Amino acid sequence: MRNPHRFPLTAGVLAAAVMCTTITLKAQTIISNETLVTTTFVINKTDATAKCSKAGCSTKSPMLTSIPVTCPAALGSTCTLHIALDAKVTVHLRCGGFDCLGPSGSVNSYQFLVDGAAPAPGPTDDHGDYIFGRYVASDTDVPSRQSYPASVVATVTNSSTQNHLVDVNLLCTDEQKDYGCAVTAHWSSMRIDVFEP
Repeated sequence: MRNPHRFPLTAGVLAAAVMCTTITLKAQTIISNETLVTTTFVINKTDATAKCSKAGCSTKSPMLTSIPVTCPAALGSTCTLHIALDAKVTVHLRCGGFDCLGPSGSVNSYQFLVDGAAPAPGPTDDHGDYIFGRYVASDTDVPSRQSYPASVVATVTNSSTQNHLVDVNLLCTDEQKDYGCAVTAHWSSMRIDVFEP
């Protein structure tokens, strides 16, 4: 016996799949046919700590500052920057980092700025924030040091100069509104690749 409701159900599933595909395609950006022209490496052995002690506070600290990058294209032309960061990070626990277990209660992020603005297409929020940890937990009495990588893309335009600046800040926010927050980036390295169309 044939099921008369089979076709409408199949059509509904197909329509839902098409709608999901459309949403997914709008959420991604594809940049192709670019040529790598220069690479800049940055290595930092200095600690950066973002720390605040008031419930619900938020703070940031410079991590890598004023990194010069050149887009060799003519004035009015664009380049694409691929910024890859890796940092060894300690997320401090709520009790100050010792004799406690469980989550930190904070949201931790890097803030990427290219010429003082959030990199587009990113992925970051409008302020350049790239979240790498939310309520990071420890199952030992001390916080652990872990590698937290990040990768963002920025399109730059040579409006009056070919020179551009990249900054990276370290942020923490006490989202649970407990005891404040603290995060330390120890050693870090960053690679900035410049591509031309």
